[in-house]
Amino acid sequence: MDFPREGVRLTPQNFQAVGEQIQQGLQAGKEYRLRLELYQRTRTLSQNALAHRWFSEISRYLIQRGRTDCSPEWVKQAMKYTYLGFEKTEFTDVVTGERACRETLRKTSRLKTGEMFDFMTRVQAWAMNIGCLLTVPENCEFAKLDREQNQ
Repeated sequence: MDFPREGVRLTPQNFQAVGEQIQQGLQAGKEYRLRLELYQRTRTLSQNALAHRWFSEISRYLIQRGRTDCSPEWVKQAMKYTYLGFEKTEFTDVVTGERACRETLRKTSRLKTGEMFDFMTRVQAWAMNIGCLLTVPENCEFAKLDREQNQ
C-alpha cells in the first residue's frame, strides 16, 4: 500500500491496519518518515459557499465603480494571489513521463477550517477597507467561527 502524499487520518478504527501496512513496508526494506500532527478537517462547504458569494459581491461592487474586468473568478484569483500565495505542484507529461514542478495558486479546498477562516477574514477586511460591506448570514460557519474567536 502506498500512503497518500497528504497522509493518512489515523483513528482507533484503522490504527492496527495502518501499523500492519507500515510493518510490511519495513520488512520489505522500505524506510519511512513519520510525522504526527493533529487532524484538522478542511474548509467546510458553508465556508466555500460564502467565499464564492463574497467574490460575486466584490465583483459587482468593483464593476459598479468602473472595474469592468473584475469578474467573480478574477476576484477569487486576486484574493488567492494576495492572501494565500503559491505552492509547488508536480505535473507529469503523459507522453514523455517527464515530471516538472510549477508554482500554482493555493487551492482553498486544501485549506484547513481555521486557514479558510483566516483567508476569509482578510478578504472581508480588504473589502471593508474599500467600502464594500459583505453579507455574513447569521447561521453560517464563518459567523460561528467569528463568534468563537471573539469570545
